Amino acid sequence: MKDFLKRHKDEFYLVAAVSAAILFYFAPISDTLTMGENVIPFTHEARITMSLLIFAIVLWVSEAIPFVVTSLIVMILIPLLGATEGLEVVRNGDIVAIHGAADGLKEMILMGFGNRLIFFFMGVFLLSAAFIQSGLGDRLTLYLLLLVGTGTKVVILGFLVMGSLLSMWITDMAVAALLVPLAVSILKSAGIKPLQSKFGTALMIACCWGAVFGGIATPAGCGPNPIAIEYLKNLTGIHISFLDWMKIGIPLTACLIPFGWVVLLLLFPPEMKHLPLERERLKERLSEKGGFQKEEIVTLVVFLTVIVLWVGSDLIAKLTDGGLILSMEMVALAGGLVFFLPGIRVMTWKEAEPLMNWGAIVLVMASLSLGLMMYETGAARWLAWVLLGHIQGINPIVQIGLVVAAVIVMKLFLASNTVTGIIIIPLLITLAQDLGLDAWFLVAPAAFTASLGIILLTQSPTNIIPHTSGYFTAKDFALSGVIMSVIMVLVLTIMIPIGGRLTGIYTF
Repeated sequence: MKDFLKRHKDEFYLVAAVSAAILFYFAPISDTLTMGENVIPFTHEARITMSLLIFAIVLWVSEAIPFVVTSLIVMILIPLLGATEGLEVVRNGDIVAIHGAADGLKEMILMGFGNRLIFFFMGVFLLSAAFIQSGLGDRLTLYLLLLVGTGTKVVILGFLVMGSLLSMWITDMAVAALLVPLAVSILKSAGIKPLQSKFGTALMIACCWGAVFGGIATPAGCGPNPIAIEYLKNLTGIHISFLDWMKIGIPLTACLIPFGWVVLLLLFPPEMKHLPLERERLKERLSEKGGFQKEEIVTLVVFLTVIVLWVGSDLIAKLTDGGLILSMEMVALAGGLVFFLPGIRVMTWKEAEPLMNWGAIVLVMASLSLGLMMYETGAARWLAWVLLGHIQGINPIVQIGLVVAAVIVMKLFLASNTVTGIIIIPLLITLAQDLGLDAWFLVAPAAFTASLGIILLTQSPTNIIPHTSGYFTAKDFALSGVIMSVIMVLVLTIMIPIGGRLTGIYTF
């Protein structure tokens, strides 16, 4: 029986997902939810959308079907089951109602794949691919080791800092993939074997944590970041610039790094003070690479240019009286395409394509339409009041803490940062609107927390990459992750309102 269940567990989860969706659809839930003076309708379309969300969550959690396939299935089922029926949209300046599954699917495609975010993610993945392909990432990491020396405690800190700095601009997974081979090389050179060294455990977990901490610093750092910005713009008209995000994101990352370092040193104190690794060997490895190659120089120049344009886009628009407005996606895609131009070519398309995470792009675009439908049908509003309606009247700081804690708990069940953001952010936008709050007030804590899943290995591919090295167990990761997650709730609850008020983004 046990073998039978093991062989057919994916089929079991698919049946469970369908059953859960049907049970919710026919559950005796009132058509209205009354909370104080607020009356929240729960329409037929909202019920269908919520049922499909439950269907998707079961499959996302169980991974019985690939994330991207689940998202595409839901994208088709929403109009097929009638959730888009009667939805009012603007076309050619006129308001028209959607009728029929074909028109509904067309609107779903426009919501998702017609969104400008697709170009932002393509650009960021191309930048990440060039960083790896050119060899610039490997060179910078070697420079880091020469800079920090061979003290084991400082090496752990160095990997946290390096991972965070890189993850601000390229994807978390790319950073982990870049750091892990170097860390393994260091451990092997020191004669340290898997599961026989606390230093090895701490260093490998640092490869993950550094990438995760840095991912919240800028909009380019992680999938939920630009998604939150896009939702705010489309649903509320609030514009959060690249620089606005960094004003809060960078201080958060800067606070998490030292806390993470202390947690790792306390849980896994290194058994040696210094690595038996000569600086001369590091210099030899750099010498073997030779001087900066053309591809590395081009990659570095493009990276710096993209960063300057991202950060300075508002200033450029102001200086040109609005004549030159550089959007995040325009800058990202242009930067990524430069690497293919004749004369300065860093990589061919054949080399770049395997490093492009097309599955992640399709997942974002398909899931984005689900999030928008949650908002349009009123399902997000209903669910927000069910889950978080009790925060009304509570101290604003406590509200932020509850949102952060809720998202961290949600991350235990959802192995995709993007999916977490897509589900929770529309909920918080509708709740903020009902409570008369600035939507950014509730969205910011959720957006900054959506990628901070460091308790279970399955919470993100970024966690799995260091684990494949064999230097730490799932138990090691979970123990350190639980402690660090409690610290993250406290840090974000304190730092987000402080940063928001100092920068003028929060006004409470």
